[in-house]
Amino acid sequence: MHREHMVQNSQGSHIRLVADIGNTRAKVAVFEGDQMVLLESFADPTPELFNSPGLAVYQPRAAIISSVAGDASAYMQMLPECRWINLSHDTPLPFTIQYDTPETLGRDRIAGVAGAWHLFQGSDLLVIDAGTAITYDFISKEGVYKGGAISPGITIRFRALNTFTSRLPLLNPAEISFLTGKTTDESILSGVMNGAKAEIDGIIEEYKAIYPELKIIITGGDMFYFEKKLKNNIFANSNLVIAGLKKILDYNLEK
Repeated sequence: MHREHMVQNSQGSHIRLVADIGNTRAKVAVFEGDQMVLLESFADPTPELFNSPGLAVYQPRAAIISSVAGDASAYMQMLPECRWINLSHDTPLPFTIQYDTPETLGRDRIAGVAGAWHLFQGSDLLVIDAGTAITYDFISKEGVYKGGAISPGITIRFRALNTFTSRLPLLNPAEISFLTGKTTDESILSGVMNGAKAEIDGIIEEYKAIYPELKIIITGGDMFYFEKKLKNNIFANSNLVIAGLKKILDYNLEK
């Protein structure tokens, strides 16, 4: 468990909880009004994470959960006193979704777009989430989510080279400054790290050719490998999904 920030215990209806449950990690935040007062990260999350000492001192009355790891009901049952929003394609949103298969749209993608739209409402936006997969999501300045793209993340690329070849080793992501690899390991690192960077830059340029005033926001666990190396001006926000979930929760509570 990793705890980033905590303040004194607070209670009341203005305390709200946000949970982003992934396949291998989870982030849980507590907000007092618009201020984040607690942010904790958990590896291999289970519903018992809500019993952690940091979270136990708070008594939220409203909460939202986004789970890409299956049914969220076991998590929600841990805090039965909360009014829960279980994010899905049916959840009311502060923008319009124009996607042919909304039921297949990842909850983390929805939340990331919500966070970006809150920050830059009224702009054409491209949200890039560099995680297990690299996702690209576009929302127009009119507030219409159009869709995007999904490609393998850098860890998947390293694993694919190892899995589908007989002699290439399995490497881990790393920051590099070279283009031409002088060993097999360096060649793999260059191919994966520089290749992913070139892909992201290329996708951005394609969008900017259509939407010249486009704003780009990057998030995700691997964003740090790219945020300073991309050609384009980008806004980096490691907690974009958490912020987006909070705004979706607020939007539904105000309805």
